[in-house]
Amino acid sequence: MQRIEFNTLLVPVDFSDNSRAAFAQAIGLARGDDPVVILLHVLDVALPDFAEALALGSRDEIVQRMRDHAQHQLDDYVAACPDEVEIDSIISIGKPFLEILQKANDFAVDAIVMSKIGRRGKVEEILFGSTAEKVLRGSTKPVLVLPRSD
Repeated sequence: MQRIEFNTLLVPVDFSDNSRAAFAQAIGLARGDDPVVILLHVLDVALPDFAEALALGSRDEIVQRMRDHAQHQLDDYVAACPDEVEIDSIISIGKPFLEILQKANDFAVDAIVMSKIGRRGKVEEILFGSTAEKVLRGSTKPVLVLPRSD
């Protein structure tokens, strides 16, 4: 039986405990001469507009604050990673599932590793479908979806 090797993995993170668990799993799965894990955080395109409508600042200010916060969180993930795995981090803006699919193709990853439930939770999943489900349906790459960590 041939063993599957994942040299480059994409890990979408929303900074929940579940996405941290997915990142830890990806580190354990990364193999090859120069294994790479790409951390992706997507700023949902609707959030800055919503925050601006609530008079929380201009769209540009809100996006910058969101980016700064996300970069700080991503830096924490990178700092916790062993040296033998290269970690790249990306922040993008858009619809999360579309950005995940696009980045997986752009970077020709071997697989996507993500958690089933993130910050949005179960009720929204039941009503609207999860990001993980949309990624599973749309991906041309293998997708490893991890259950909720309790």
